[in-house]
Amino acid sequence: MCEAMAFRKQLIDLLSYEFRSASSLARELGMTRGDVEDDLRHALRSARAAGHDIEIVPARCKSCGFVFGEDRVLKPGRCPQCKGSRLFEPMIRIRRNPL
Repeated sequence: MCEAMAFRKQLIDLLSYEFRSASSLARELGMTRGDVEDDLRHALRSARAAGHDIEIVPARCKSCGFVFGEDRVLKPGRCPQCKGSRLFEPMIRIRRNPL
């Protein structure tokens, strides 16, 4: 198994227990959010293709409550509505379906 596949499997395992943000995953793995992003997106696609349910609590502005789309897995920089930068990160979880 190649290194990238093993890492993505590890991401799927970590996301199977509780909701996690990209930042918390990166911290735990000793990486930056940007380094985790591509592998995280790929792991989510793989999990979806394997029949698992992907749950995403979208990013949200702490100031005005604007809710971002579920397609964002990293914390946005600014709110498009109020231009605030105080944002909740998206939270992701994978619910594995039994075989």
